Amino acid sequence: MAPPSQKPAGAQATISAFFKPKPSSSSSSNGASSSAARPPSEPPFKKPRLAVSEAPRRETLARMDRWRFEKDTSTTTTTTTTTTTEPDPTVKPESSQANSDRSSEADARHRAFRKKLLGPDFAVDRHARNQMQIERMSAADTPTSEDALDAPGSADNAIVLEDDDVDDTTEAADPPSNRFDRFAAVEGSSSTANKPSSSRAKGKGSASLDPSGPTYTPLEKQILELKAAHPGVLLVIEVGYKLKFYGEDARIASKELNIMCFPERNLLTAMIPVHRLHIHVKRLIQAGHKVGVVRQIETRALKAASKNAYTPFVRKLTALYTASTWIDDLASSDDVNFATGAAHTYQPKSLMALVEQSEGGNGPEDRVAIGLISVEVNTGYLTYDQFSDSHARTELETRIAHLAPAELLVPQELTRPTEKVIGYLLGSGAEGGVRIERVASKLDYNQAFQSVTQFYRDRASGDSDGTDVEMDVDAQNKRPAELMSLIQSLPHLALIALAQIIHHLQAFNLESICTLSTNFQSFSSRTTMLLNSNTLANLEIFRTVDGHEKGSLIWLLDKCRTSMGRRLLRKWVSRPLTDVDALERRLDAIEAIISAKSYVVRMLPNFLQGLPDLERGLARMTYGRATPTELATVLLSLNRVTQEVRPAERDTWKLDSSLVEEHLLNLAAGKTAVQTYLNQISIKEARANNKADLFADAERYPAIQTAKDNIAIVETELREHLRELRKTLHRPSLEYASVSGVEYLVEVRVADAKKVPADWLRVSATKAMVRFHTPEVIRLTRLRDQHKETLAAAAESAFSDFVRALCTTEYVVLRNVVTSLAVLDVLVSLAELAASSGYTRPRFERSSPRDGESGVRVEVKAMRHAILEVVSPLPYIPNDLVLSDDTSRAVLLTGCNMGGKSSVVRTLGLLVVLAQIGSYVPAAEAKLGVHDGVFVRMGARDAMFAGRSTFMVEVAETAEILRAVTPRSLVILDELGRGTSTHDGVCIAWGVLEYLLQLKSMPNVVFITHYLQLAELVRRYGARNMHMAYVQRDGIQFLYTLKQGATASFGIHCAKLAQLPSEITHTAEAVAQRMQADHETRVQVAAAKKVLKSVFAGELGVEAVKAVRDAVARRQPYDA
Repeated sequence: MAPPSQKPAGAQATISAFFKPKPSSSSSSNGASSSAARPPSEPPFKKPRLAVSEAPRRETLARMDRWRFEKDTSTTTTTTTTTTTEPDPTVKPESSQANSDRSSEADARHRAFRKKLLGPDFAVDRHARNQMQIERMSAADTPTSEDALDAPGSADNAIVLEDDDVDDTTEAADPPSNRFDRFAAVEGSSSTANKPSSSRAKGKGSASLDPSGPTYTPLEKQILELKAAHPGVLLVIEVGYKLKFYGEDARIASKELNIMCFPERNLLTAMIPVHRLHIHVKRLIQAGHKVGVVRQIETRALKAASKNAYTPFVRKLTALYTASTWIDDLASSDDVNFATGAAHTYQPKSLMALVEQSEGGNGPEDRVAIGLISVEVNTGYLTYDQFSDSHARTELETRIAHLAPAELLVPQELTRPTEKVIGYLLGSGAEGGVRIERVASKLDYNQAFQSVTQFYRDRASGDSDGTDVEMDVDAQNKRPAELMSLIQSLPHLALIALAQIIHHLQAFNLESICTLSTNFQSFSSRTTMLLNSNTLANLEIFRTVDGHEKGSLIWLLDKCRTSMGRRLLRKWVSRPLTDVDALERRLDAIEAIISAKSYVVRMLPNFLQGLPDLERGLARMTYGRATPTELATVLLSLNRVTQEVRPAERDTWKLDSSLVEEHLLNLAAGKTAVQTYLNQISIKEARANNKADLFADAERYPAIQTAKDNIAIVETELREHLRELRKTLHRPSLEYASVSGVEYLVEVRVADAKKVPADWLRVSATKAMVRFHTPEVIRLTRLRDQHKETLAAAAESAFSDFVRALCTTEYVVLRNVVTSLAVLDVLVSLAELAASSGYTRPRFERSSPRDGESGVRVEVKAMRHAILEVVSPLPYIPNDLVLSDDTSRAVLLTGCNMGGKSSVVRTLGLLVVLAQIGSYVPAAEAKLGVHDGVFVRMGARDAMFAGRSTFMVEVAETAEILRAVTPRSLVILDELGRGTSTHDGVCIAWGVLEYLLQLKSMPNVVFITHYLQLAELVRRYGARNMHMAYVQRDGIQFLYTLKQGATASFGIHCAKLAQLPSEITHTAEAVAQRMQADHETRVQVAAAKKVLKSVFAGELGVEAVKAVRDAVARRQPYDA
């Protein structure tokens, strides 16, 4: 035995600390152990420990300290003769150690009194065991210190609980004395080590999966079978009134949840409280795990009434969760990061299925066709797309940036570039990254089409496997042919992805989301602009360059009051409109809200305040996961908003916006549907989650009423039985007692306890009373419990039918109400921004069909950076900019480092995006054409995990822009060519700019550079040179305003501002002067060579001589 100062190492030593065998020792005449035989590690006055078989009574005996029980001395003597290592099980009263040898007559009296006091079934013992189970379960979340195992008396205080579901007979198990035998073998043998094997595995507690391996109990065997049936799933298993992890799952849960993990019989175990299941599951799925919840599908009452009452409860996987399929309840918020508790803007958590097909080509020239389906389970939206992508997979990158998947379904084999992009974009994400699940087999189009059509036929005919509370919500479409038409219109690869999505969602009971044709939407649209991933990052649309939301465009715009509004705002920002009519309608709505001429408009902010997430609530109802409380919350909220709008008063609204009026009328259209279903339920019972008494009209659900009637009959019989008991016991005032949840107890005085019939079951006792259950009470309470279970099942079925009917008949109406609330919320949010100082309504130019090849005009006066003027303490300097066919649609922007070039072009890009989502813009005046794309290439960064250098990323992004650009695009390129040598950088920048300037229909271009050689292209193609103004007076003072002409970069001055050591800047200035002189000399020599060449070739003329003079004056090469 290790001394107390040494902590036991490993699991064996830890368990051995609970069960340290006592060495055999001779006893003196008074029964006390000799001090000479006591090991030095034991305390001198250590209490004698109860035998393990007596452990369940420990707490009861502690409360009854004056009563001490002693094992039969004959049994002790026999056992001691058999083995010398068994601990002495005798427990003697502290006050009477000298009187340990009692006569057989005293022992008989003692046993008789014990039986009389505790009863033949030891009900007090059962209560003590249940109390210990409750205390252990409540402490399961608190990690136990190892020091507690070494504390004095810790072995005496160790309590081993039987791992039964509900009672001792439910699931047979090994005796407690054998539970840790294999762990404690190193320290010493157990007191039962020499018992026959039949006694260690008695009854139904013995089971084994492998005769040569350990012996498993029926519960352990069931757990192992569940794990084998669900590989890759972290299982949370309901065992009685506890939720447990077993085996490797327990080890993972212990690490992720910071809870205790300990060996129990043959398996590792970790426990969590039942009421904290959703919290722990959410933490596990956010860590990237797939979590399954296994429930007991039999209740205690029905189990007791069945023929297999002594077998384990039947357990079944009832729920499966991943990050993309987790549906928060209405009490949760999208605005809080669960891991950190920090507030943030709504982030989608979609499930994306991806399929690809080669289109030919090798190496950098290969191309693939990619089809995808993205499902946002929380809202019910499905997005589909099929596109062709290059070797760099930039189109895939853009769609991942927009749809933000939390889980990805991909085939077992993907092309190497696709694998690289997925690993780079998703594998390095925060909070465990994106979970990637491989699909076992890839379907071809015919197989996918057959699978999908069969699914919809089954749903339409009601023959699907979803016999649980899942909704057949496709009936609400009223035209099943719409779904078949939609399937046929899907691109081939998108249909294959849809088949994979449906198959995957069926395991989660969420496949009904695919039966709503109104939820399908195409990612590509002719009426919206697609911002690629580089533009989203460079303009800081959703996140800043350092990964934060504060300082991004969505942070500036998001003043929404509802979760639905936040989701819709994100969609509007990521997909700006290209339809002038739709833009003008949004701008009219914002102007109407700002003017506040109508009382309806003035009430909108308060009208939207405090609404729950109705979009999520409607989705939970669709999946059959809504509780009565959530149903009542959704219906009451919808009732409030529909009651506020009165179409009869439409003439008094005085609205100047058709868009606001349209959505207000949509709210009123849901009034009848909401009131119809709201009047059918009791709000009080719904808030109490009481499904049995939820419905106002009980006749519509006869099964519920029948179960209630049966319960009433049994309770009447119990009252009749009470009258008989009053006569039998001659106590007219006798009433049933309820103690610790046990009902219908018959209390009898201790003096009269001998008079009760022998078949009465003793349950508990006090000093004055003994409590019994009569055989009739036992029969009737069991019957009542069965009827209660039947009532619960009938109420659950009725509630599911009610919600299914609601979603079947009124889903479209309610969805329109929720969508209209989201639109109004976004409009109010944009109106609050527009009401800020210095914002103006943009004016859009309409282009005629013959102008399809013409450019898009940009004329902005006093434009400002929308975000920088909010976060910066310094005032922002406004600038004017014109891009048009009258002046030039291309600007070459040069100037000082830190002069504000990048800030100006970001201002232009953000202004165009803001205008085309229908928002006011930060400018004095803005006249804009409608752009079909904004392409921004800025900054320098590598993609190490994708195997691309800084310069490779730079030129690859530029190449994608050149392939996608149209005459109606805005192109912003910042310092192209700086990732390589100066000579190569100039050549590449020259080539890209010349390519854009030579296009027949040139886009709007702003090209930032420090290469002054590019000014030659400006003169050649009629573009404009502009720079950021400065004043050179004892240094450089930045003015941050746009001016005509080119200028130097003044990089050395920027180095001085960065406090580079003065000796370095002095050296740099000297080198710069020398290089500038060398450059001027080369220019003059080149000009002279041109003159001599012209003289000897006889081509020298007046114009040539003039050109030479001009070249020398400008110190630039002469071009004959």
